Amino acid sequence: YAMKDYSAAAIAGKALIQRYPSAEAPLRRSAWEVVAHSSFELGDYVAAEPAFTEVLKIVPENDESRAALIDNLAASIYKQGEQAAAAQDYRAAAEDYLRVKTAAPTSKIRPAAEYDAASALMRVEDWNAAAKVLEDFRQAFPDHELQKDATKQLAVAYQKGGQLAQAAGEYERVAA
Repeated sequence: YAMKDYSAAAIAGKALIQRYPSAEAPLRRSAWEVVAHSSFELGDYVAAEPAFTEVLKIVPENDESRAALIDNLAASIYKQGEQAAAAQDYRAAAEDYLRVKTAAPTSKIRPAAEYDAASALMRVEDWNAAAKVLEDFRQAFPDHELQKDATKQLAVAYQKGGQLAQAAGEYERVAA
């Protein structure tokens, strides 16, 4: 891993985990971290996600590296959403983005993931689902920098979803 041979590092980490499944926690943690970070560096976010999940099972709640590992898990999931969006599979993208909320609720990435989930749902014209995500976003992150954009998007989602009274209220917020 230090030599940036991520493919070999991931293979070696997986081999160590398989060969010594009952190794002491520090060794298993190190191996899982190598697999997780190597997979992420290789763009294999599907492999990185469960590897970061395994690391987090080993890392104590009070460990100072835990927050960064949670953010790494969230990034692995978010990147899967980006890949789905790039392939124009916006429904899958929204599902991935929304998984950040449950898998890594304390992540710094969560607000952007939820906002992007709503945008992806709007791309597939699932107005009610997009509105629900935006409502949840607004409630969970009242001071977030995307709050104004969320209000605009919510107005559109309500309007397109036929909820005209709610749309009018959101347009009044935008105007104010």
